Amino acid sequence: MTDHLQAARLEFRARRYSYAVQFAQYALACDPDDVEALTILGMSHLHLSEFACGVETLEHLSLLRPLDDACRIELAIAYGCCGKKQLSRDLLMMLATSGRMDASQLLRIATGLESIEEPYLAMEACRQAGKHAPESPDVHYQMGYYAQICGHPSSVSEALIRHAIGLDPHNLHFRIGLASLLIRLGRKSEAIRVIDHFVPDRLAEVTCVCCLHRIANLFFDCDDLERAKMCAARAASLQDDQADAIEAASKEKVIS
Repeated sequence: MTDHLQAARLEFRARRYSYAVQFAQYALACDPDDVEALTILGMSHLHLSEFACGVETLEHLSLLRPLDDACRIELAIAYGCCGKKQLSRDLLMMLATSGRMDASQLLRIATGLESIEEPYLAMEACRQAGKHAPESPDVHYQMGYYAQICGHPSSVSEALIRHAIGLDPHNLHFRIGLASLLIRLGRKSEAIRVIDHFVPDRLAEVTCVCCLHRIANLFFDCDDLERAKMCAARAASLQDDQADAIEAASKEKVIS
């Protein structure tokens, strides 16, 4: 194992995917058919939303050895991101019905199916995940989310999401999802109660700008101006960070 490969592995585990790409490329310069370096390179590209590069790398890897299930799932999802929705759907459904997927893999497949506008299939994959892990809070939350998209009564979605929160009461993501649903239903005071003890104490954990704007408007409408300003400031900070990241990435491409 080269030092470059070890560095790529460490950077990938630390989720520093840009560095993982660089070190994987260094390792591949020494051995173009290093399957671990190709795996890290392909998956890192996908994590960076560089889908065309990720697909090309994983397709090359598949010629050297069969892809493991995790790579197969991510490659199938990436096809959808590249506009090949039928291919993505077929591959995801083939994996979902293979009988070898665990609950977390089925949930990931469900996410992929929803991303290519197949919410009913996503809900079915999620239901299959529930057979493996009936008390998984993630299963119940995703089922609640897909139920909304599929047009089921809001009471069904609310019950599923509340059950997810009951299983994992400290999950801020679940609570924001429920609060968003309650806001759409015009039940703002209930929405406030769902997230009341988590803002501002855990506001730094919220990374969705749209969610932050939604929560800011909720607090503003309920005359809680202090917390409304906190959420708006957090959203503005994230937008600035995103703009800086895009500018840095564009400069890096120009230099390379």
